[in-house]
Amino acid sequence: MNYRYIESITGQVLMVFSATFLFPAIIAVSCGERLEFFIIPLLVSVFLSAFFLFDSRGYSKTEIEDRDVYSAVALIWLLIPLISSIPFALCGISPLDSIFEAMSGFTTTGATVLTPEKLPNSVLFWRSFIQWLGGIGIVVVFLIFLPQARKSSALFEAEYPAVVLPKIRPKIRDMAILIFRLYLLLTILEIAILYALGLNLFEAVTHSFTSISTAGFSTHSESIAYFNDVRVEAVLALFCFIGGTNFALLYALTQRQIRAIADVEFKNYLVLVSFGILILAILNSSQLDILESLRYSAFQVISLATTTGYTSYDYDTWSDSAKIVLLLLMLIGGCSGSTSSGLKVIRVVILFKYVSYQILRLVDPRGVRVVRYGNTVISEKQMNEVVSFFVIYVFVFVFSSLILSFAGYNLETSLSATIATISNVGPGMGLAGAVETYEDFNPLAKFVFIINMWIGRLEILPVFTLIFSTLRGGKW
Repeated sequence: MNYRYIESITGQVLMVFSATFLFPAIIAVSCGERLEFFIIPLLVSVFLSAFFLFDSRGYSKTEIEDRDVYSAVALIWLLIPLISSIPFALCGISPLDSIFEAMSGFTTTGATVLTPEKLPNSVLFWRSFIQWLGGIGIVVVFLIFLPQARKSSALFEAEYPAVVLPKIRPKIRDMAILIFRLYLLLTILEIAILYALGLNLFEAVTHSFTSISTAGFSTHSESIAYFNDVRVEAVLALFCFIGGTNFALLYALTQRQIRAIADVEFKNYLVLVSFGILILAILNSSQLDILESLRYSAFQVISLATTTGYTSYDYDTWSDSAKIVLLLLMLIGGCSGSTSSGLKVIRVVILFKYVSYQILRLVDPRGVRVVRYGNTVISEKQMNEVVSFFVIYVFVFVFSSLILSFAGYNLETSLSATIATISNVGPGMGLAGAVETYEDFNPLAKFVFIINMWIGRLEILPVFTLIFSTLRGGKW
């Protein structure tokens, strides 16, 4: 393994990341809050960046393999939340809870151990801002500023898997700039709409940061239920839905390519959300009137299906059938190439097609068939990647759930909290429910959740590559 390359990339990313602490620092100055909350982590980031860059001088540029790139991305996504946890720790929060909150933020999970009302405005801003950065991807931002990085295409694909993200520009930097520009414009548009609806500027900014990124942190303990405004819920749901859509499709629509809506994944995503709303509205009609049932069901389906995790209602009071529907939506997640996590709609579609293909082979072994995704034939390599991802995902899910059950948590809490963290949703059910936080979980459970969030955001492969490469000393 090319350790010096990994150090070099990590150092360069940390150098770019250091500048992000200036934004909450400005808020701290304007609000008369403690500036050292952000100056200290800024200096730590700069110091680590300088150390890595100095130590990586003269690395071999001809011996860089994909495992080095994936390991670098996994390491970056571990170090940055650690550095980002410093402002929380300086507020008097325990180190483990600080790391939990920062990892939850950067991975756009939205699971929290904190009471937002107790935090300074500058730290609340930072808490939302890291979700916005995590949604777009820190490596994407890095490639915009330092496009000449070695193996830049592999770096990009480690954060946005190539098997599920069609190229919309021939150059990686063009793709990164395009995604960032669209992301920024949508954020500004949402801020303007929420401000016009009566939210103050701070609330409009922080909630825009955490909805377009499908992240879910709110400045209020009650989450979106605090506003009790159907207009605000509608706007947030709309931008969560947009955030869960493939950015390649969104770009195509801005270029008036209306036919892009016919994309197979988007159609299934739309059907999934629509049926989820319909089923939940019917299931909840026994305890809510029809309009309330539709309102709360629609918001919670969109919020959880896009892995955002906002709550406008305590869905733990709903029927078991309704909660199972929500768990399935959380597990599937949004579209590929979006800010959502989970299995992703495209993988679920391909898996169903693959199962049908295997069944038909048994029924008619002489028939010649292929697995198609739209007009595209899925190659054996792509199919193996999808199946491998699903198997590893299930393994991590089962293993994490077992650890939680051994730690003394009941079945509902163990299963839902595992799905909520590995799919980067945030709220689960039981002790991790809609009106609960993760504060009361024991240290072992919180450690498991941190690892789950890290694995889920990077879609497993980079994390496992780093772990196995480190254990084997780079020998394969």
